[in-house]
Amino acid sequence: KQWYQRRVAITAGIVLYNEGLEQLKRHVIKDWFTTLKVGVPALLYVIQNQLLFTSLANLDPATYQITYQLKILTTAVFSIVLLNRSISKTQWFSLLVLTCGVILVQWKDSTPRDTDSLSDSNKVTGLLCILFACLTSGFAGVFFEMMLKNTGGQSVWIRNTQLALCSCVVAFTNLLLTEQTFIATNGLFHDFQPVVYAIILSQAYGGLLIGMVVKYADNILKVFATSISIILSSLIGIFYFKELTFTASFGLGLALVVTSTVLYSTSP
Repeated sequence: KQWYQRRVAITAGIVLYNEGLEQLKRHVIKDWFTTLKVGVPALLYVIQNQLLFTSLANLDPATYQITYQLKILTTAVFSIVLLNRSISKTQWFSLLVLTCGVILVQWKDSTPRDTDSLSDSNKVTGLLCILFACLTSGFAGVFFEMMLKNTGGQSVWIRNTQLALCSCVVAFTNLLLTEQTFIATNGLFHDFQPVVYAIILSQAYGGLLIGMVVKYADNILKVFATSISIILSSLIGIFYFKELTFTASFGLGLALVVTSTVLYSTSP
């Protein structure tokens, strides 16, 4: 949560370089109503994070991992509802294959968590939270895509600044409400090290790149790109850092992700 204000500062700096101060003031501050509309996905992303934390506390890892991949399908559904996008049967099939592939790629052979201590009500709470998280993920992503493609003269840089600013306000408010004691005792930037700043910078640039992908492509292609990035990260972990093992489930998941990508891209 503490990253948001650093990210918005980095994002604003990049936008200042590309757009200039006057454009930033005119579109972000003076056109406050549009900035407020961009606050919708910002609020949903913060809610999504809280829902995921709650679901993690109430579900076993396997259930969490499988259920959360439904966000791929909710993204497609909201693309149809909000953007009137048509998706062929072959593309729907490729999305289902992609969902299965990502689940297998992220599957870890580990000692299962003891779920006997979790009551049925806890499990229901966890499932409801992760299902709502999938819905908020799909809706927020597609809503922001709609804002990017109906710019009203605003560039992707301005839209990213609006999103980062709203995210900062919402997340910082939530932080003050939930972590007052910790902040009062340790300070807001407790244990911020150089590696943390490097991650913040990477996240800021990553957010800008995602904005470009969503504007000039769409959220469904972003889902495919994210899935491929998961595979690349895993491969680096396997062959470079030697922290992961190339398992049969990973190999099958890799094949499914590649197959789904080819299917989707070649489908009319």
